[in-house]
Amino acid sequence: MKRNWSLADVAQHWDKTVGYDEINAKTASYERRFTDSAPLFVIPSGAHVLDIDARTGIGSQFFYERNKDKNLSFTCLVVSQFFKDVATKRLQAANVPAVVQQFTNLPLPVADNTFDVTLSYETLEHVPWPRKYIQELVRVTKPGGAIVLTTPTVAWEPIHLLAPVLGLHHSEGPHRMVQRRLITSTFAGAACTKLKEKTTVFIPAGPPWLLALGEKLEAIVGEGVRRHTALRRIFIYRKDGQNLAKNPRQYH
Repeated sequence: MKRNWSLADVAQHWDKTVGYDEINAKTASYERRFTDSAPLFVIPSGAHVLDIDARTGIGSQFFYERNKDKNLSFTCLVVSQFFKDVATKRLQAANVPAVVQQFTNLPLPVADNTFDVTLSYETLEHVPWPRKYIQELVRVTKPGGAIVLTTPTVAWEPIHLLAPVLGLHHSEGPHRMVQRRLITSTFAGAACTKLKEKTTVFIPAGPPWLLALGEKLEAIVGEGVRRHTALRRIFIYRKDGQNLAKNPRQYH
């Protein structure tokens, strides 16, 4: 795995990943990024939602279909041309009102204070500049808007590296797991309030009985323990107060 990489490297990796959706359909933890986070926040009526990196559009489709109010619109930013093609076809077929665009660098190609809700599922670890990326999520979200971010815990890095070697999952490509303290300190410094934090998933895949056992363990074990041992961190933040610097290229 590269120590330093660009978003072009990430795009190249995903462009070459064969059977992305098919592989993830066999991995229970993939869908759980959506089902575990959904009860923790609300997409308001008429919301304009950013989904980044939307990948194949599954998340946008999930949240559109579960929301009783269909007066929603989505902007899906993807890093890969492969993802853009697949997401566009999926969302059009599902009649989800969405625009799919590529992004190749930071700052994001979006104006300040654009979105009511910003969704970022398992993307932070693939961006070479995690602090800049979080600040960009805040910049493009309206004051009072929600930012939903999920990312694997650092403790699971060895398993992510081993899974493709054993043929259990696709490679994650260029990435680096991000420490919790960097995430929380960056949001705090960007005038955001943490509304919810939850760590989930002990068993990412396997037969139904094993998945059920993992969920029972999660219910028993407190957040303090899960925070250091479970797979996925879920953060829900609200953007408060002043916006970030007028020049989005100025980062801390």
